[in-house]
Amino acid sequence: MQHAKRYPGESLRDEKGLSIVVGLLTIAALMLLGTTAVMVSTTNVKISANYKTANQAFFAAEAGIEEARARMGENFTPTTGATGRIDDSSPTSAAWSVSIGGPGPYTSIQSALSYTVRIVHKTDTAGNILYWGDSNGDGFNDRNTTTGENIYLVTSYGAASGASKTIEVEMAINRIPVPGALYVKASTTIQGTSTHIIGSDSCGGASKPGITTTLATTTVSMSGNPIIKGSTSPTGTPPSIVSNPGANIDVQAMIDSFKGGADYQYNVASATHTGMNWGTPTPGATQDDPSSCSEKNIVYYNTSNGTNLTDITLSGGSMGCGILLVEGDLDASGDFAWNGVVIVSGSVRITGGGNKNITGGIIAGGSADADLIGGNISVVYCSSAVNNQTANQPLRNLSWMEKT
Repeated sequence: MQHAKRYPGESLRDEKGLSIVVGLLTIAALMLLGTTAVMVSTTNVKISANYKTANQAFFAAEAGIEEARARMGENFTPTTGATGRIDDSSPTSAAWSVSIGGPGPYTSIQSALSYTVRIVHKTDTAGNILYWGDSNGDGFNDRNTTTGENIYLVTSYGAASGASKTIEVEMAINRIPVPGALYVKASTTIQGTSTHIIGSDSCGGASKPGITTTLATTTVSMSGNPIIKGSTSPTGTPPSIVSNPGANIDVQAMIDSFKGGADYQYNVASATHTGMNWGTPTPGATQDDPSSCSEKNIVYYNTSNGTNLTDITLSGGSMGCGILLVEGDLDASGDFAWNGVVIVSGSVRITGGGNKNITGGIIAGGSADADLIGGNISVVYCSSAVNNQTANQPLRNLSWMEKT
């Protein structure tokens, strides 16, 4: 048998050749891995950069929405000029529109962010202007074509480093729906010949019932011939008392929506506060005439004792202007005056001597007991006293969407 002849040093040459091949393959693999890593790293950087600029564009669009929301508020200042309050000059025109930036006529109040905002009236599919208000007297604001404040469709276009985002929001002034001069959800007693509950609006708006209850009208009992008049009985004969089970307001939720903006907040349990002053209403010519006041405060009482809600008594000539919020029961005694809206999650009791005038309306989650002892009380519905108290509040966002 013949064997292949191996020359001296041949094995070493083969091993060297194999090592060179392996080395080249390793270098090629490392180069491929390096290239891949660079590509991945570059892609990640690009993704990160795109994400960053997209976020910047989104936040710019959000800022545009908030500028429009602020500048359409009733108390925005300055009040004139291209950077002033945005006025709705044609509230009944479906063709009305304005812009912040772009064709104008308004310019942005800032220059750090890039956005353009267009504001139009929201309409339905038939082209009718939509409003946000209590169209059927049930105590709830809704979209409708007859009653309330214009709904605005606000579209904001944000831009940043080549990226763009579009946000579309429906917003409106959110008035407090007051179904009657006095609104109750429990059995109620009205007493005293000097007790007057007046839903007839002498402030220029639509009249309301004197008393609106979610129960039967028979749950409102009277003694001493109090006068209760309003839209259903302007003379008070028979009394203007309306049963409206559909007006089942979530009073606690209403309180929750305002208490975060309280100017004055008190945490008390079964307490009495005397001589409190949160604004001074100017009385009308008579006790039955509405008062007036230019001040706007939100006063919030939390009467929880840690387990249950209790009550707060306001006495000794306490008075105020704005929105009075009480979680629990409210007792008002002696001279008491309020211009605006009183919202109480529990019961309202107005007793004792002295003159008492509440101009605007009372919303009680429980009952009301007006028991006059040597004094006068008038609860007078006034649309402007109610509406003025929302002037400091921003427009409410009714819907929000990011458009792609």
